[in-house]
Amino acid sequence: MRKKLILSTTSARRIELLKRLGIEFDVVEPIVNERIYDDPVKTVVENARRKAEHALGIVPRDSVVVGIDTIIYSPDIGVVGKPYSVLQAREILVLLRGKWHSVYSGVFIIDKESLRYHSFVEETRVKMRNYSDDELDNYVMSLEPLGKAGAYAIQGLGALLIETIVGDYYNVVGLPLTKLYLVLKKYFGIDLLEEGAHRYALGKNRLIRGLPAEA
Repeated sequence: MRKKLILSTTSARRIELLKRLGIEFDVVEPIVNERIYDDPVKTVVENARRKAEHALGIVPRDSVVVGIDTIIYSPDIGVVGKPYSVLQAREILVLLRGKWHSVYSGVFIIDKESLRYHSFVEETRVKMRNYSDDELDNYVMSLEPLGKAGAYAIQGLGALLIETIVGDYYNVVGLPLTKLYLVLKKYFGIDLLEEGAHRYALGKNRLIRGLPAEA
């Protein structure tokens, strides 16, 4: 029996991505103030660690907790977190227009029982289109940028503002799935692929027999 997997996040995007794998996990909403440092790597690792450690006092003893934080960074504008107003979102997107930036996600994983932990950082390079002011205003008016790292959502309307990405697409969404899978399997004995494949096969078998996918 594997340990309970806990995702310490308030992000609906991260929760949905993990749900798509067909695995069992619980969610704890971390109550922490995210901090921004000059160093993007320090920023995401520290925030991810604090989110994971917050959950430790809530979850069962047989839990493995995953904390995640995502920001964007460019040498021109430094570290950028989440905008909480339309004005902030527009200012960020003006600075990003027509330029490359990096999306950093920090992941901090800790086993509650043994307190063993492992952290990693994933970087994806993104270039924004030279979008017009009208396009920018239309996007900001959608309110999608609010609460999103870098003021855009690549899985939503924000995809229309992007010219090129180099690296893990899911990292830009906010959860570097492949690296997370590899680290959980190597260091914590949790095999997301095996578990997801097993549940998927069971669901297909039930459908073939004319039963609901889940009992």
